[in-house]
Amino acid sequence: MTLQSSPMSVLTEDLVEDILSRVPATSLVRLRSTCKQWNAILNDRRFIKKHFDTAEKEYLDMLLRSLRVSSMSVNLHGLHDNIDPSIELKRELNLKGLLCNSGKVESFEVFHCNGLLLFTNTSTIVVWNPCTGQTKWIQTESANTRYHKYALGYENKNLCRDYKILRFLDDGTNFELEIYEFNSSSWRVLDSVEIDFELDIGSQGMSVKGNTYWIVIDDHEVDGELVNCFLTSFDFTRERFGPHVCLPFQTSWYSDVISLSSVREERLSVLFHEEDSLTMEIWVTNDITDTIVTSWSKFLRVDLYTHRFYNGVTFFIDEENKAAVFSEDVPDDSDDIHSIVYIIGQDRLRIVDLEDGPFWPQMFCYVPSLVQI
Repeated sequence: MTLQSSPMSVLTEDLVEDILSRVPATSLVRLRSTCKQWNAILNDRRFIKKHFDTAEKEYLDMLLRSLRVSSMSVNLHGLHDNIDPSIELKRELNLKGLLCNSGKVESFEVFHCNGLLLFTNTSTIVVWNPCTGQTKWIQTESANTRYHKYALGYENKNLCRDYKILRFLDDGTNFELEIYEFNSSSWRVLDSVEIDFELDIGSQGMSVKGNTYWIVIDDHEVDGELVNCFLTSFDFTRERFGPHVCLPFQTSWYSDVISLSSVREERLSVLFHEEDSLTMEIWVTNDITDTIVTSWSKFLRVDLYTHRFYNGVTFFIDEENKAAVFSEDVPDDSDDIHSIVYIIGQDRLRIVDLEDGPFWPQMFCYVPSLVQI
């Protein structure tokens, strides 16, 4: 009797790779134990890059609050048909050993890039891929600095991507930039890179196509008016900061509310809430060429009637439903802090109270991937 081969076993490796490159990451991780050939393909850095560029993306909404990260379900369908949207906090992400033995992720700040989450606080740096379960704990030798911020990105090569961490260090006297390379597991100082701006402690960096963008402070005169907020970027391939790019509105960091977000890690969006105004605008980039934003489009303009946002608000947008989801801490009449989520569409506002805080909520959209660390 002759044993017949399964249909997949007679396919060429190139064809198998092409098929697998179109399967979502969360489904592929369950196939690792199917056969040695598939496992070898899924661990190949060239395939991982191809898969991230080819497969249909999954987008998971995340919320960092009370120093813990949770996934959440946001239903915006029907928002513009007088049907109340809904938000539900789901399970907390588990990463054993981070800060304590509780088995929960605890962090002061989280940064995301290509399916990797970078958690940082005053003494800990850890990178985690929740999809594959891989973690990388990174030694820090400058934990006693007064101020530090981090960003995660990658050097874009033809066949693979080399991931790096950028760190800003300030001890009150000296300012320094450092790069951590995943390939060598080592830090090095960027002596030749000059900084011509101020990065506020509240400015959150956003990753788009491997580079990081911030809204920074630098007083300049534009068309005869003083403007002190610009968009700048860090190119992880060249290891250089990009030029200052004007925002689509004139603003002041010290009085207006400005917040940056990424749109599925492919474009940028920026929130603008002018001082003494109840009108809020969100703008989205049309195109980013070589880390330079060339044009913007207004995504949403809403009259908030009675509410004013404050610096520290985080948000993401839903282009399909023409809506935005925000989070911030708000004191009540008894000075207790509540973490509030706002779901805003054109002429519609829904408020969800996530109970007592303070949580310092940070919202972001996470894209699962097979990226190895």
